[in-house]
Amino acid sequence: MIHAYNYMLPGLPSRRNIRYSVSNRNELKKVYDRIVNLSMKTPFYKVNLSRENQEYTIGVKEAATDLKLKLKGIQDEEYDGFNSKTVEISDKRVVDAKLLVDNPKDFPEEVTIKVKSLASVQINRGRDLFLSAYGLPIGEYQFTAKVKDQSYQLKYIQQEKKSNKDVLKSMADYLNHFVPGIHAMVESGASAEYSHLAIVADQNGRFGEKTFSFEAYPIMKEGIIDFFDMNRMEQAPSFAQFEVNGVEKQTATNVFTLENTLQISLLDKSPQPVTLRIVADGDKILSELQPVLNTCNILIELATNRTMTNEEHYRAERLISEIKSLEEDYQEELEACGLKVSENGALTLDDTLSVQAAKDGGLESLFTRENGFIARLLEKAETIAINPLEYVEKIVITYPNTEKNSYRNPYITSMYSGLFFNSYC
Repeated sequence: MIHAYNYMLPGLPSRRNIRYSVSNRNELKKVYDRIVNLSMKTPFYKVNLSRENQEYTIGVKEAATDLKLKLKGIQDEEYDGFNSKTVEISDKRVVDAKLLVDNPKDFPEEVTIKVKSLASVQINRGRDLFLSAYGLPIGEYQFTAKVKDQSYQLKYIQQEKKSNKDVLKSMADYLNHFVPGIHAMVESGASAEYSHLAIVADQNGRFGEKTFSFEAYPIMKEGIIDFFDMNRMEQAPSFAQFEVNGVEKQTATNVFTLENTLQISLLDKSPQPVTLRIVADGDKILSELQPVLNTCNILIELATNRTMTNEEHYRAERLISEIKSLEEDYQEELEACGLKVSENGALTLDDTLSVQAAKDGGLESLFTRENGFIARLLEKAETIAINPLEYVEKIVITYPNTEKNSYRNPYITSMYSGLFFNSYC
């Protein structure tokens, strides 16, 4: 068996780097004691060590060991998958939110937000200019751009006559390059032959105050500001007005932080309040549960294939029967968590019911409840991993002499030595 195991090793999963595998003296002692106890009670068998039987036995042990490790990983005290939280929003068209902390503790379970108005930035749109005309005279144009508390002294030089189309683009590029805090662009006008200069503030300003403005030097009666009509404000800056749990609030932006726990984004105003609830992250919990079900199903698939390809398959049927019996005993518990049992014993997830069970805590109870389905499944996986040859047909040679206290049947340990001590325990 050792030679067969090593020969097939390249085709098996690589060495596991999992903390829950047997790795200390106490765990190894428990495994040893179980082997000795099993050896004392097990008859001496003759097993056909054909390649087919070896591959099946190793496959069963691998699947059972993998299932055991995954179940222990989820049951470990340090596992926090069931504490994963997300935000459930009643209307994502009005409000969006995301968690800033992994496990909020003192935050209210439910928050309502009623959006009365959104924060807006200042937008200036100049007068329409006929694109093919040459309106701006040659010369130097000095002016001041004020953005919040900052002032910028600017000089725009028109060295040659240009069409309004070129001048509009040139001025937009000039403002974007030399004036931080605003963004200028050329927009289409009332007809295809006209365009105008549009200037938008990058950030919201104070309510009733301009975020930016432009001033020409006093000596210039009509300058570049009047030519473009750059101070014509179409949209004034304003604060967002909303209620949080009935309390009036306002912010300068549509994105803000609530109690250092939630980042709120206001998207639209609505007469109806939006409800935000911090719930278990069902999608994340299910993504961690699915590999467990997959491994359990692999175990059943191995036994099912055995019954289809091998004339002597009573033991494989027994493996399927034991798992199905376990599932039937806890059928109500499984169905409540959205777990469906197929005819051959394979487990599948009903996404809707499973997500709801994850949010309500039902899945966590499934994994943590003593004497529940998962606890029993873990016991079964450990039993299968210790003695996978229980599910292979064999012939009894002699029964153990239980009258002798010192009796030890070396059959189990010698047959399994290649399995137990090749880093797959």
